[in-house]
Amino acid sequence: MNFRARTYITVAFSFILIAATLILSQKSIESNISKLVIIAFLILFTYLVYYIYTLKNSQNILKLHLKEAQAGEKQQENLQKQLLKHNTNLENEISTKTKEIHEKRYTSILTGLPNRSKLLEESSIFKFNKMALLNIDNFQSVNDIYGEEIGNVTLKITAVFLQKQIEDKNLFLYHVGGDEFAIVAKENDDFYKELFVEFIEEVLQKYKDEDFVYREKKLNLMISAGISFSGRKKMLAYADMALKDAKKRNVHISVFDNQELEKIHKIEMESHKKLLHALDNNDIISFFQPIVYLKDDSKPTKYESLVRIKEDNGDFIQPFNFLDVAKTNRIYNKITQAVLTNTLAAAQKYNIPCSLNISLTDIYDETTMQMFFSTLDKYAHNELLTIELLETEDFVNYDDVNKFCKRVHSYGIKIALDDFGSGYSNFAHILNLPIDYIKIDASLISHIGKDKNSRIMVETIVELAHRLEIETIAEYVSSKEILDIIKEIGIDYAQGFYIGKPERIEDLLSA
Repeated sequence: MNFRARTYITVAFSFILIAATLILSQKSIESNISKLVIIAFLILFTYLVYYIYTLKNSQNILKLHLKEAQAGEKQQENLQKQLLKHNTNLENEISTKTKEIHEKRYTSILTGLPNRSKLLEESSIFKFNKMALLNIDNFQSVNDIYGEEIGNVTLKITAVFLQKQIEDKNLFLYHVGGDEFAIVAKENDDFYKELFVEFIEEVLQKYKDEDFVYREKKLNLMISAGISFSGRKKMLAYADMALKDAKKRNVHISVFDNQELEKIHKIEMESHKKLLHALDNNDIISFFQPIVYLKDDSKPTKYESLVRIKEDNGDFIQPFNFLDVAKTNRIYNKITQAVLTNTLAAAQKYNIPCSLNISLTDIYDETTMQMFFSTLDKYAHNELLTIELLETEDFVNYDDVNKFCKRVHSYGIKIALDDFGSGYSNFAHILNLPIDYIKIDASLISHIGKDKNSRIMVETIVELAHRLEIETIAEYVSSKEILDIIKEIGIDYAQGFYIGKPERIEDLLSA
C-alpha cells in the first residue's frame, strides 16, 4: 500500500471515529442499536471506497505493466528485425566472399580466364579428348627487356586474341599459368584430330602475323604449341611433353607420341634428379679446354671452362644432357654460379687466363647478375677472366647487354662473342657491343678445308675483326689440315680436339 492510500484510510477512519463519537454522544437517539447500524454503515462505506480505490490503482498498475510489456515486445521485435537484417547481410557477405575465393581459386586474376585448377577439375568432369598447350616464345625476355607491365599486357592481349579465335567453335580456353594457355576440345566436338592440328597451326600463324602495339611499342610475338589426344588425366602432362619437344627441336608445334615423348620425359626426369643430387653434393665441376695463341709461342694458353656433372660412380655427364632440364626447372642460375666459382678458383690458384660462358638467360636474370658481380668482388685476379656471350642470335635489346659488357670491362675482364658466323645478326653485334674476341663458329671451321664458301666467309670475318682491332678464335680445330689453314688465314687463337680435349685443369697442367 502506498503513502497516498494509507493517508486516505487514516483520514477516513478518523472521520468515522469522530462521526461515531458524535452519534453516541447524542441523547436524542432512541437506542444503541440504531447507533451501531449507522457506525457499521459508515465503516462499510469506507471499505467500499477503499476497495474501489485499490481496484482502480491496480488497474493503473496493470496498464503500466502492460504498456511496459508492449514496449518490451516492440523492442524485441526491433531487435529481431535487426538480427534478421544482420544475418541476411552476413549471409550475403559470406556468399560474396565464397564467390571471390572460388574465383581466385579457379580464375586467373590477370586474364580473367579459368586457370589450371579449373582445367584439372573439369578434366575429370568433361570428356576432353584434344588439348593444345600454348607457350609464348621468349616471354621472359619480353618481361626482362620491357618490364613487368608490358609483360602483363602481353598476357592480357594474348588471352583476348585466343578467346576471339575459339568463338563459336565449342572449345575451351584456360590460362594455365605464367605464359601458358590451353585450348581444349570435348569428346563430342566437331574437330577431327587433323582438323584440330590445322586449327592450332592457323592460330599460331595468325598470332605471329598480328601487330601487337602497346604505347607505341610493337611487340613481335610468337607461340609454340604441344598437342595431346590421349591420357585424359595425363593429357596436360602429355601436352607439356609435346611442347617441350617443340621447343627442343625449334619447331612451333609438336604432337604427343605416347611412347617416344614419354621415354624422353623419363630421361629428363632422371637428368633432373641427377642435377639436383649434383647441386646438393657440389658435383657441378668444370673441365677446361686449351685455347692456344698461334702467332707467339710465349703467350700463355687460355682455358675455357666447360661444365660437367660428376656422378657417384666417377663418370661425367655432358652439358647437353642437363642444361635444357636446368632451364626448364629454373635452376640454371645455380649451374652458372657453380661454373663461375670453379673458373675463378682455377684462374686464381694456377694464375692462368680462363673463360666461361654467360647466356642471355643469365644476363636478363636479376638474381643471377647480383650473384655474378658479388662473386667477382671476392676475387683479386678478375683480369684473368674472359666472358663468352652465348645465344647471340636471340639479342633483341643491346642496352642491357651493352651495360653488362661495360660493367664487366670495369673489372678488367674481356668479352668474347661465341658462335660468330652462325647468323647474319652476328655482324651487327660487333658494331654495337664492346667485343675483345670473336669465336668463329664450328660450322665454318669444320668445313674450311673442303668448302670454298666457308673459307671465304672465315677470311671475311678475320679481315673485318682485325680492322676493328678484335682478336679471332677458331673453334672445332680437329685436324692439322684445319690448323694450317687457319694459321694461313691469320686467325689469332685455335681451340679444338686437335689442340686439346676438355679435362680436369690439374691433368692439363701436369701433362
